[in-house]
Amino acid sequence: MSHVNIPFFLPHMGCKHQCVYCDQRIIASEQLPTEEEFHEKMQHYLQPPQKAESIEIAFFGGSFTALPLDIQEKYLTLAAGYVGTGPICGIRFSTRPDAIDHDVMDFLEDYPVTTVEIGVQSADEQVLVASQRGHDLVDILMSASIVKRRGYQLGIQMMTGLPGDDYERSVYTAEKIVAMKPHFVRIYPTLVLKGTPLEKMMEQGEYIPWEIEETLELTDTIMSIFLREGIQVVRLGLYSENPNFSENVVAGPYHPALKSLVLSRMYRNRLEDRLVGKGDIRLKVSPRDISSVYGHGGQNRQYFLDKYQRRLCVEAEEQLPRYCFEYDGHRLPLYKEK
Repeated sequence: MSHVNIPFFLPHMGCKHQCVYCDQRIIASEQLPTEEEFHEKMQHYLQPPQKAESIEIAFFGGSFTALPLDIQEKYLTLAAGYVGTGPICGIRFSTRPDAIDHDVMDFLEDYPVTTVEIGVQSADEQVLVASQRGHDLVDILMSASIVKRRGYQLGIQMMTGLPGDDYERSVYTAEKIVAMKPHFVRIYPTLVLKGTPLEKMMEQGEYIPWEIEETLELTDTIMSIFLREGIQVVRLGLYSENPNFSENVVAGPYHPALKSLVLSRMYRNRLEDRLVGKGDIRLKVSPRDISSVYGHGGQNRQYFLDKYQRRLCVEAEEQLPRYCFEYDGHRLPLYKEK
């Protein structure tokens, strides 16, 4: 089912902790949207009518449930006025694990909230402390449990490459997330932003930012875990409404088409594991996956030509689901099999 979010990015308000990597002023706007701006944006998204089967009004940026109650009430009320209009089915927001409890959920029951995204970032205690998250794994598990038991859709946001993180710790986090049974996840590789404590840590040699290559290989594994368990990855890579965002990235695996790079790498790795015979490499995939197989900028096509002197030839097959391919008489999943 096609789904669209109408996003409203709120400035860094409500959070009681300054995580070492965070500067929401760079990621989001510095001012809360006015009522007029809210309605203008809604009309912009709804005219002409969206073709999506479902739409949620989404509040991203700061930790929504840590905002003052009057601000929460204001935006929830504004959004609630649109729910039921066409395909607009509800409200979603992102928040911290330690900003969710039963009192918070009691308050939300007066509004048509449908989805809660929790910024887990890491399940490793050492990484949480090194990143100055201000909560622990117990907070993560309790908040996820509360959201699901109250009947809301649960989204989980995780980060890779945080201070103290490594391949094994990131995989551990992904496996913990699977155990929470979220409806979807977002993966954000850590970027070093100007003016953050993480930039100072990097300058002092206390933090080494990850390169794009190691991020691609790690994310191949993490994406495989989620795909194997049927958990949708709705975003890979940090999004910002700030047009100057890239100018504020000091270091880290930033790429505007990171998900495309990762999917391309996954197809390359799975196909290379299965290569047989000689001559052209012929496979079938869903029409929506052809660009991923060929690779971002055609890099997979060039890779197989340079390394194996074999052409990569891809045929669209309408009957194939996404994230799998037919090769050498076998239908194979994109993810790594256990």
